[in-house]
Amino acid sequence: MAAFVQLDPGLRRGTPRLQRLGLLGAWVFAACALLSTSGAYAGLILLSLTFLFQPAAWRALVRDPVTLAALAFACYVLLRAGLVLSSAGSPELAGDVREAAGDWIKLLFFIPFAYWVRGDPQRIGWMLSLALVGFVLGIFYHIDWGSFDRSFFSHRFETYLPAIAFGMFAGLGVLGLLAMRQRFWRRSGRSAKQWARVGLWALLLAVLLEGLLLSFSRGAWLAFAVAGATLMYLEIRGQGRFRPRWAFVGVLAVGVPLLLAGLHWEKVTERFSDEARLLERLSAGDPQGVPASPIGLRLHAWQFAWEKWRERPWLGWGPGASRQLVAHSGRPERLANKGHWLPHLHNTYLEVLVQFGLWGTLLLLLLLGLLVRGLYRACRDGQLPADYCRLFPTLLIFVLIWSFFNYRVVHHDWRFFWVLVAGAAYSFQLRGL
Repeated sequence: MAAFVQLDPGLRRGTPRLQRLGLLGAWVFAACALLSTSGAYAGLILLSLTFLFQPAAWRALVRDPVTLAALAFACYVLLRAGLVLSSAGSPELAGDVREAAGDWIKLLFFIPFAYWVRGDPQRIGWMLSLALVGFVLGIFYHIDWGSFDRSFFSHRFETYLPAIAFGMFAGLGVLGLLAMRQRFWRRSGRSAKQWARVGLWALLLAVLLEGLLLSFSRGAWLAFAVAGATLMYLEIRGQGRFRPRWAFVGVLAVGVPLLLAGLHWEKVTERFSDEARLLERLSAGDPQGVPASPIGLRLHAWQFAWEKWRERPWLGWGPGASRQLVAHSGRPERLANKGHWLPHLHNTYLEVLVQFGLWGTLLLLLLLGLLVRGLYRACRDGQLPADYCRLFPTLLIFVLIWSFFNYRVVHHDWRFFWVLVAGAAYSFQLRGL
């Protein structure tokens, strides 16, 4: 508690007790979001319960377009889940639908989180940094230090999270550190304090860059490359002319990843050469003969998803229904990996279409569109610091590309990430509350 008080004046004595508890919940959640599931839920519960005792605030929020869109989507999820459960033919399907519906509803935690952080740039910066530190601590905790040696750097790291999810968070962390670097680099009255911040920034950057590489996730690498180029474009556009210090940032953003890739060149090239046979099949016009490689399985899953969506294009099959659809597809040679059915369709967009149909997809797009519109207006009107106006679009581009290759919305790590980032973005629209 004392450490949080040093970072946030809102936690000091003199502030109403409920407000202090709500802020404390937000800080606990941020600290534990990517480190401790139970700690993160404890923070979410605290900030949500205290939010319920702010009737004036939530009465105002229910008239806000973002909150209305979120509530409309939640109602749609519950409606579709209820309809599916009323005719569910198996307990497995009923269980999947109930669990997935609850997971989708939990995304609404971003609203009370946004209320408590209130668009305070310094508070949001510290919270995002704290979440990133928690993620790096989680990496160190899950390394087997007893058998740690040089071979660690030649194997895929997936003891913390699945590799593609780990690659996503590592890549997002690198981009966040680059976009917000001035907050770590800025001069302060005490040089020791400044050097400590710069040292922490450099340590986090090095660990996350290596983590991104050791994920050996081509989807995360592609998303990082495009989002990194977007960040550089926004930097140049924002300043209007090239500045010498950008050369240093360019070396960090491009040169360091290339150097690390060169150190692991054999493994990196192996990841891309694995799919040579698949490309040969596709170029020969034989999609049915695509081998059951990672990309091959995705192509088969996407084809299956497209077929299922066309069967129920408007309302979809219900939340969480895709797992049972795959398990009853009768296509083990195309939709099973090492004897196990694929747990999802490996594409967030197709998952949303299959689960919720076109109507549910439009509601979700409306929510995202309103969040983006709010950020755009705040940046246009000069209400957001320039680094935040670069950070949020960069993270969005990364997630949009990454989501083309995987689906993780119903997992706690992705939900916590959503609450942090979407809540921070939305909070800038709630400064007047």
